[in-house]
Amino acid sequence: MAVFLLAPEATEGPLEETEARLKRLVPSLRKLGSIEQIVAEIGSQSEQKSVVLFVSPTVSKSSIDNLIQVAKRYRDRFFFILISNDLSASDYKRLVSTGGADWASIAGSLQEIPGLISAQVDNRSAAESITSGAKATIVSFLPCLGGVGNTSIALEVALGMRRHKVAKSWKICYLDLDFQTSHVCDFLDTEPRLQITEIIDRPERLDDQLFELFTNHHSSGLDVFAAPRSKIDPCEVGLGPLDALFDRIASRYDFVVVDLPVPWFVWTPPALAHSDAVLITAINSVPCLRQLRANVAALAEMTPSPQTAIAINRAQEGLFGRLKGRQHVDRVAADQKVFFVREDPQAIDRVNTGTPASLGGPARNRKDFLPLVEFCAAAKRGLIAKPR
Repeated sequence: MAVFLLAPEATEGPLEETEARLKRLVPSLRKLGSIEQIVAEIGSQSEQKSVVLFVSPTVSKSSIDNLIQVAKRYRDRFFFILISNDLSASDYKRLVSTGGADWASIAGSLQEIPGLISAQVDNRSAAESITSGAKATIVSFLPCLGGVGNTSIALEVALGMRRHKVAKSWKICYLDLDFQTSHVCDFLDTEPRLQITEIIDRPERLDDQLFELFTNHHSSGLDVFAAPRSKIDPCEVGLGPLDALFDRIASRYDFVVVDLPVPWFVWTPPALAHSDAVLITAINSVPCLRQLRANVAALAEMTPSPQTAIAINRAQEGLFGRLKGRQHVDRVAADQKVFFVREDPQAIDRVNTGTPASLGGPARNRKDFLPLVEFCAAAKRGLIAKPR
């Protein structure tokens, strides 16, 4: 794999120092002055993906916008690694959502650079094949912030699908990709069994026997894949092991609910882009609605762009049952489909007993999940048109 250095905005002194550090880590590194020169260098017929290290100590809004456009344009041929000073969370998310770029701090040791390059060699085929050829319908739940109830909503929808009239014969599973703070098994009063560390370095180890050991067959009929809470760095989980896991799941189930964490990783964009639908979960607060707007924009920039909808949790009722502050959500949501799940004072009690609303007694907001279940059922039946 060819690795190039591109530093159009760096001053000579800092560039020389950074170039020397990078060459010690990547001896084959070659410096060129523009992306056009790199394209001419490798030729138009090259089928091998190249890596471009883009050094820019100070990142302006225009430069990050340009890099995002370039990464989207050339993502089938290049993987860009931006090396700069601190990058805002929103800009990092925009960069990663292209599916063709990542970021490293210029102030750090840059030791992660060889790993990022190696990941492109190991994961290129996985990135292209993740969920491809799958018979399963995949609906991903993407939280705007921590604490919005992403797992609560995703689990209620998954359990609701088990009882839906058109889904009674479907095999349904729940995949929790929050490897650090997974808590879906707390909601179900069961044990997590997905030992993702066993296949991080050797995805080929995931055979039928190990897959079965990773599967939690809940009494509700829902199969759950969730990892024990761990301080494992989610960045260590590359596309390889997740592709192996998705491949096994997609060949065995008809419908998959994916519970995503708040931070975005290298595997987040392909997981979202290959979902049949994405439900963005949020609450009606100013910080969360701002993040909601950013998530909607990031999903719209993806290629392919997934079908999206919004689920507002803990919606509060006013006089005569009208929802408070709905106009704020409508203003941010624009033309997106929006579902509201009303606040339920008994929700915490049910969580403490490991009994979701779908499996417990009367719940104030139980009927609010029905439209969400119908939306997901439509995704399975192909009634939700995916943008081209």
